[in-house]
Formats: sequence, structure tokens, C-alpha cells
Amino acid sequence: MYEDAFAILKNSNCDFFDIYLEDSFVRLVEAKSGKIENVKISHDRGVGIRTVKGLSVLYSSSFDTSGENVYKMSKFLTSVSSSSSGVLVLSEDKEKSVDMCNEYKPPIEKIKSIYDDFCGIAYKKKEIKQVSMTFSDRLKNVEIINETGERLKEKRIYTVLYFEVTAVDKDNYQTFRRPFSYLGGFECFKNIDFKKLATETSEKLIELLHAPPLKAQKMTIVLSSNAGGTMIHEAVGHGLEADLVYESMSVYKGKLGHKVANEKITVVDDSTRPKMRGSFYFDDEGTRSQNTFLIENGILKGYMFDKMYAKFAGKESTGNARRESFRFPPIVRMSNTYILPGNDNPEDIIASVDDGLFVVRMGGGQVNPTTGDFVFEVAEGYTIKNGKIGCMVRGATLIGNGPKVLEEIDMVGSDFGVEVGTCGKGGQGVPVTDGEPTLRIPSIMVGGSTL
Repeated sequence: MYEDAFAILKNSNCDFFDIYLEDSFVRLVEAKSGKIENVKISHDRGVGIRTVKGLSVLYSSSFDTSGENVYKMSKFLTSVSSSSSGVLVLSEDKEKSVDMCNEYKPPIEKIKSIYDDFCGIAYKKKEIKQVSMTFSDRLKNVEIINETGERLKEKRIYTVLYFEVTAVDKDNYQTFRRPFSYLGGFECFKNIDFKKLATETSEKLIELLHAPPLKAQKMTIVLSSNAGGTMIHEAVGHGLEADLVYESMSVYKGKLGHKVANEKITVVDDSTRPKMRGSFYFDDEGTRSQNTFLIENGILKGYMFDKMYAKFAGKESTGNARRESFRFPPIVRMSNTYILPGNDNPEDIIASVDDGLFVVRMGGGQVNPTTGDFVFEVAEGYTIKNGKIGCMVRGATLIGNGPKVLEEIDMVGSDFGVEVGTCGKGGQGVPVTDGEPTLRIPSIMVGGSTL
């Protein structure tokens, strides 16, 4: 169907190209104030064609996926002159897919039942004023034809369940957000006890509502594995993306082979992990997914590459080219980015702190990838006194520098936890997972109350 388009692209003088076709079915269920308020079902289909020469990209997208239109788009993007000769034929289709779960679309009644169970427990607490839930499942069929002649196909199912609970006491209000997301169907949630989740979330939120503010000071911080790697993603991960490195927007430029972290720290970006939100069989320009070691035992080993920046740097793509949809060209992005577990007992890490802060969950934040400077909110944190976890505190923020923090971390737990999210970059959002073990930072500035 697309042989003519492939031929004209192959005969052009571009370094490489891709024809990206996408067919997506999305269902969105929104609930608020104890009832389902909105159900949306949408279908999106289109094609994007990209040519790359050096660091120059030409891109065109359309809702019309017919062979005639794809040929016209290809002709528009390329030069008709070519030094190539011979007959160009697409190779036989090679279908590859992630091992997906069978159950894709649960009935609305099943989703409503989860929400009703959660509300039935949460609203028993007089302080709980709002329970919102968002459920989304997306079936995304992707097909890529690139300069190799392969026709790669993959089915991806993204399922998201997101709770937001708000408690109010007089003029004080606090909110907890609990996201769950997997690469797979609804059955991925089967081991979650939503009634227990509602009880724990409500109790912790009310505790946060009455928690004392933390005084601004330098402290020892223990990041729980439940914090899920937000810091490694934001303060370090983006700085290891090749486009930012070679555009001189990363603090890690020119540091390959250098010590950039404590020797206990190993950082990977691994898109091969089953059912993780950031996983895929091949990236969005057709490169096979892989586990890339970025920092190994404190030494910077490599960056994340797409084809364009890999060619520019004389490297191989690491399979990190991703796009939000057919409307966008792929750019260098993280997938599942982790600090790997170490050998320290998490309980011993907490016991080693005389006076500090135990961070269980992170909130939002800001980071400058050029310098690595960051500010992150602490969504759930507790004091540590004489090696024991104390009372919950509120209003804390972590203020520091990502590369410096990596160098100063001195204990790395043997446990591991992940957090899911959607990473924004270049006007695009893609699904990711971040992960880490329990970590100890000996000294970092913690913002809070000035009283």
C-alpha cells in the first residue's frame, strides 16, 4: 500500500526516514462528588512522515492514511532527485507486540463499583470533602515503516486509574493524589485492595491536615522507595537525554567516563520491563527497546539516544525516540528510569539518622536541566528523631542540585519502588515510570515555614 511512498523516501538524500501510522481508541471515565460525571469514547487515526538530514527534521502529519495521500506527503517532503537506483520493495511485514493482558475493556459498572467502594469509606470522615477519580484505557495500534524496509507493528494498551482526595478543616485544606498505571489491561489492578487504599489515604490525609509545618533548615533526608524516583527523573534523567546534551543544555555534557555519582549509584533507562507504563517493544522510529546503563557504580557510561543524535555523535540509538502521537515527530525521551537497588537495609538507613526527614511521597517541582538545580514538594513526609520515624509534617520542599545530590547519597537500600507519570517535553507528553530504592542524602536544604 505504501510502496510508492517508501520508494520516493528511500531515493531521497535524507539520512533516514519513517512513516508512522497510529490507530487509537480511548475511553475516559471521570467521577466526582460520589458519582460518575463524564464518559468519553474517542477514536484517533492518522499518519506522520519524517525525514532527517543531519540535525534537520522535516515532518508532516495527516488524518488521511490512504496510500495516495501518504505518497503525496512523501513527495512533498523529499527531493525528486536521487543517486539511488534499482527497484525498492518493502520487506515482508514483521509484526511484533508487547505481551498484553487479555482483559481490555471492563464494563462501566465495574469502574463505578471501585469508585463507590472508595467513596463509601472516605466520605465517612467528616474532613473529607471531595473524592475524584479518573479512569482511562487506551488501545494504541502503532505501525512504523523506516529506511530499513521493515514494517513493524505493535499493540500497546495503557490503563490509568487516578484518585484525588481533598480534606478541609476551617481555612486549611490538603490534597492527596494516588495514580496507578500499567502497560496492560484492567486486570493489572486486580491485586489492589481499593477499600484498604481508601482507608489509608483518608487517615493519612487527615493526619496531614493537622500536621505541624516544618521549619526551613538543612537536614539529612531519607527518600523512601515509595517516593518512586521523581528526583532521578527530573533532576538527573533529562540531563542524560542526548538532544539536551549536544545542544549544551545539560550539566552532564563532556562527562562521559567521569565520576558523577557515589559509587553505590547505578542508573538505567529500561524500556523492556513487563507491564511498566514506559515500556514498549520498539521505540517510535523502529529501534528495539533495551536496558541502557546511564551511570554505573558512579561513572557516567552513556546518554539516551534517538537515531538523529546517535548519528551526530557517532553512536548507536538506545531506543529512546518517542512521540505523543502521529501529530508529532519523535524526540529523545526517557522510558522507565531507575536507580537500581543497593545493599543497605532500609531500616538501617532510617536508624542511622539522628535528626532528619523521611520522604514517603514526592509532589510537583521544577528543575533546570542545564544546571541540575531543583525544587520539589514533599507530599508526605515525617520527622526522624534518634533513628525513629516521628510525626508527619507539611509544607516541606527539597531544594538542591541533582548532580550534587547523586554524589552525596551515601546509603542505597536493597528495596525498590516505582511511581508512574506522564513526562512533558517539547510540547509532548509520553507515559513513563520512575523508580528507586530507599536513599540517604546526608545534607540538603529543606524549605518550609519561616516561623
